[in-house]
Amino acid sequence: MSSPFPTRPDDVFLAGKTHGIAHRSEVHLLRESASLRWRSLYASLVQESPWTADLPEASAPGIAYCVASASPVTRTLSRVREEDVLRPRQFSLVPNQRSSRWTISGRPRILHLYVHDAIFRQVADELFRGASSVDGLIPRLCTHDPVIAHLAETTIHLLYEGDACSAYQADHLAYMLASRLLSHHSDLAPRKTGPVPGPRVYRWQRLLDHIDEHLADDLSLETMAASAGLPATQLWRLFRAHLGTSPHQYILTRRLEQARHLLENSADPIADIALQTGFSSQSHLTSAFKKHFQSTPAQHRRHRRG
Repeated sequence: MSSPFPTRPDDVFLAGKTHGIAHRSEVHLLRESASLRWRSLYASLVQESPWTADLPEASAPGIAYCVASASPVTRTLSRVREEDVLRPRQFSLVPNQRSSRWTISGRPRILHLYVHDAIFRQVADELFRGASSVDGLIPRLCTHDPVIAHLAETTIHLLYEGDACSAYQADHLAYMLASRLLSHHSDLAPRKTGPVPGPRVYRWQRLLDHIDEHLADDLSLETMAASAGLPATQLWRLFRAHLGTSPHQYILTRRLEQARHLLENSADPIADIALQTGFSSQSHLTSAFKKHFQSTPAQHRRHRRG
């Protein structure tokens, strides 16, 4: 396998690399990921009005996930015309390598999601043998998938929170969405894999040490994969197999444990502790701390000091 992240996205994933639906005149843009500087995933939440258009090829395939208000949809793809009704929690695939014609007759609220092609290639390299990552995607129309629905709803929460640190979480969503589309909505043949092999002890410990030493930094999948000398897709499998959790959840837990330690053993202001442990603000730390420990940082500090 090639080295980790040979084609990692370096720039913010902008609407110009998509089919541009979010910026059509008939569409009212509610939220967009570009302002949050997401690189692996582009997301836009929109309120649509009826429109008809020929969509050209784009750099990445996308999905249109219906959040609210069912809408009749007509799509012509490779001279095949299809009609259906897109209902809440369903999605349609917007292919990137072929032009298509769409007619939206209702006024649905839609979340448009595009995974960077570099992510698709990395996931395909891990899961499939030598096939182009997007050639095998099935052009679904008005389909329900509970996993994709969950990922879409999570994305919406991130868009509304507007957290400047959400790019890290968006990276994870991008990998999960690409994995789901390729494994359940493509005709690619998966690799035959056995049990997840354990990482060499020194690599695994080096990764865990790297996380603890950089809790205040941007712990993206790229940096963790590079520190361990592993492909990013393998990190997910290793964390699940050996720690029973995701990389994101493990890092969050370590940050909260470090924050608790500092609250108990230092006089630093809570706002400073938040920044030292990788939270974007005191309110961000407070929300996560209360959810995890059932008390706020201030309450915990007062209680520990008697």
